[in-house]
Amino acid sequence: MRNLKGTAWRWLLALLAFALIAAACGDDDDAETTETTAAATETTAAAATETTAAATETTAAATETTAAAAGTPFDAPGFGTWEEVLAAADGTTVNWFMWGGSDVINANVDNDIGDVIKEQFNITLNRVPADAADFVNKVLDESAAGVTEGGTIDLMWINGENFATLKNADLLYGPWSESLPNAIYVPWDDPALANDFGEPVEGLESPWGHAQFVMEYNTDFVAEAPTTFEALQAWIKENPGTFTYPAIPDFVGSVFIRHLFYWAAGGPEPFLGEFDQATFDQYAPAVWEYLNDIEPDLWRGGGTYPEGPAMADLLANQEVYFNMSYDPSRASTNIASGTYPESIRTFVFDTGTLSNNNYVAVPFNAANPAGAMVLANYIISPEFQLVMSDPDQWGWLVPTDPTTWPEEAQATFSSYGTGVATLPADVLNSHALPEPQGEWVTAMEAGWIENVLEK
Repeated sequence: MRNLKGTAWRWLLALLAFALIAAACGDDDDAETTETTAAATETTAAAATETTAAATETTAAATETTAAAAGTPFDAPGFGTWEEVLAAADGTTVNWFMWGGSDVINANVDNDIGDVIKEQFNITLNRVPADAADFVNKVLDESAAGVTEGGTIDLMWINGENFATLKNADLLYGPWSESLPNAIYVPWDDPALANDFGEPVEGLESPWGHAQFVMEYNTDFVAEAPTTFEALQAWIKENPGTFTYPAIPDFVGSVFIRHLFYWAAGGPEPFLGEFDQATFDQYAPAVWEYLNDIEPDLWRGGGTYPEGPAMADLLANQEVYFNMSYDPSRASTNIASGTYPESIRTFVFDTGTLSNNNYVAVPFNAANPAGAMVLANYIISPEFQLVMSDPDQWGWLVPTDPTTWPEEAQATFSSYGTGVATLPADVLNSHALPEPQGEWVTAMEAGWIENVLEK
């Protein structure tokens, strides 16, 4: 503005000089002089206005540049921008502890996640197969030993009672998940996502897959799917040795038992609130009676219960004619890979089947929370969710909202078909049931051990 003021003064001095000369020449020139002075004043004012506007625009541009330089805001302990997270993650290794019972999932994680984050973010993925109970105990043990930083685990595949255990013990890093750049694709206003087995997520874990229980069966030996628990019980007794379920603490065995509690109660409602011992005692006897009644007619006379991963082999080898899964597309994937025969199909019970979400969480003492969050952000990106939902690749259900994806991604998603043994989405959605709170699950699992396994 200093230059502008100098210019204005020079104009005024010149005009004054001109006015004095004109006055000396006589009154006839007064009108002309007045017009000239007014024109000069208007020109000066216009120049000043334009320069001020230009200066305002420059200031606004500078403000935008300064904001961009500051980075994308990000709210997580120890970080103020997403760029800080990316910089801290660059060149690091993420120790991801996760269920390792599926060779297909293990390979997919290594290839479709590990390879990509190495290429895109220079992060090395170290996938550590373990049962959730084992790595939850590891976090608890490290906390008890005073290991408050540099912990063994950076990221965990977790949900349900395991999440509630660590959250209630204040042993999770965060909150962070709703600040992820790709969290814009997660419908956090959906109670099924905002709550994990009834426990509020509150930014302490991020979803990466959606699951719903289905029964798998061999149509060469089962003419009609037994879609009620009464029909299943009758079928088991008429065909001894060809049905079983995984032993607790296997998560699929656990969900099979939870379905029986819903069946005994006539629906999920009694188990959706806080745990109540009287309510549990009201319905549990019918569940134990059902399971003890079918036990002599199970595979190997009920003398042993297989581990979850072994169930697929039993079905494939025709030792049993049923299996069960939290992945509605697994049967189609296994048929495509040659693991299952073409005769395998799936069904859901008439009363519905349990549905939940897979989450990842970061322990309170993670050595590399930055790398963990970059990985978590990638696996909810439309780029990866398309890989996950492709029936010719992962074939998983997605926890993000495809209608919020970029148009090209939406078009690709819409073009996907359904696997040969996968139920239509409307059938699954119309039969989806909510999970009980974690304390109910703990009681159901302990009750099965006491009243069925050790009976």
